Amino acid sequence: MTNTFTLEGIPVTSELAQQALTDRFNGLFNPLEISAEAFQAAYDTPDIGPHIEKDYKGLSYLSWPFAYRYLKQHFPTFFVAFEEKSVGEVAFGTPGAYYLRPYLTDGSRRTVALVFPIMDRRHSAIKELDGRAISDNCQRAAVKCIATFTGLGLRLYAGEDIPKEEEQRESSKPAPAAKKAAPSSKAATGGTSKEATPAFDGKAALMSFCSANPLGYADEKACQLAIKGSLETLGLARGSDVKDCAGFTNVVSTLMASWIKDNGIKITKADMAQELAKVMAEAKNGVDAVNNAVAAFYAAKK
Repeated sequence: MTNTFTLEGIPVTSELAQQALTDRFNGLFNPLEISAEAFQAAYDTPDIGPHIEKDYKGLSYLSWPFAYRYLKQHFPTFFVAFEEKSVGEVAFGTPGAYYLRPYLTDGSRRTVALVFPIMDRRHSAIKELDGRAISDNCQRAAVKCIATFTGLGLRLYAGEDIPKEEEQRESSKPAPAAKKAAPSSKAATGGTSKEATPAFDGKAALMSFCSANPLGYADEKACQLAIKGSLETLGLARGSDVKDCAGFTNVVSTLMASWIKDNGIKITKADMAQELAKVMAEAKNGVDAVNNAVAAFYAAKK
């Protein structure tokens, strides 16, 4: 007969689980170490855009197959494990406050455990557990565990909201020297030259899109979050990475495709391709023309 004891209100029914929980609450375990260089390399991993997925709010997260693959390629002895309340039972808590405790380990050493709330796809706490909810959240918790302790994709969690301080720094930067030199170049030649053409301001273009909010998001900030998700989907870190109106239109088209999916609007691939082509065709006419084309698309679909 298995003895049962209670630890901080949690009934524990396994000797292994008893020992693991007792050690954890006492802070007793061999720490798993990851070098600063390995962490920085994972944090700065380029070209993760194709492996980024988005939720219905436009927030971005790393796909779990890519996170697992990266872990095995760069840290082959590491794996994600979960603390257990009893053997095979990984969900702690009570209805509306269920959570998981993932940690990274190599089988003998380990990290501290995270607290990962069990949520539905709308980020609301689940009040009634089932196998699917536990399985889905274990995958999400594993990815966040990998991100937290290796650095892979961690910037996505840092970028779930637009940092106002960074916006202020960007806006306070002086204009590039090339822009200042442009008028004198034009005066010297007596005509218009390519050097005199102002550089495209991708950040300003995207901010104007959010201000116009042609897809009818709840407010300008919600539109900004959605745009940020589209940038990350394309592997771009910030609006200033958009170098021309064609690039701006590509970001907007990516957002349109996500908007259709998130709002459950039924449209054939052929029809959607035509709608996107209409918007892309306006790139040659400038940012305002693209915004107007998106507004017309929204008016027809809402």
